[in-house]
Amino acid sequence: MSLSIFEYGDGRFRLFHGGREVGWVEGRAVGFVGFDSEAAAVQAATVAYDALSGWLARQSREHATPRRRGRLGIRTDHGVRHLTLGGVAIGRLVSGSTERVVTGASHGFELALPPRIGAALSAAQVIDQALGRHKQLREWESADAIGASEAVV
Repeated sequence: MSLSIFEYGDGRFRLFHGGREVGWVEGRAVGFVGFDSEAAAVQAATVAYDALSGWLARQSREHATPRRRGRLGIRTDHGVRHLTLGGVAIGRLVSGSTERVVTGASHGFELALPPRIGAALSAAQVIDQALGRHKQLREWESADAIGASEAVV
């Protein structure tokens, strides 16, 4: 399902798949919600960060910045759960206790875009596509695991 973008008229945008709100863009922040757990939100944020890094490298015709494999880190500071890369905060986790999470979605993330990204809506589309590919891959892996366990029986 394609991403629909609605503007509130004051520079804020809401992101939807069908009738379901999945995220937002406000200034230099892009967020997505709808993950079952904090771990799933961190994994999704990692996928999003990797997709943005690759996209930025292609836009500037540079090589993507290599980073260690694995998930982004988490650091709690004054009650805010920051997503970190090399100890530097690049975003935050959101949960049902914040105003950011829409009904029915328990966990999410927000990434702060670097100043060199001039197109936050394009970045949101890049993230959405990467999350869609990641979700589809997880579904295939899950189906393969179920098929393999049934074959053993």
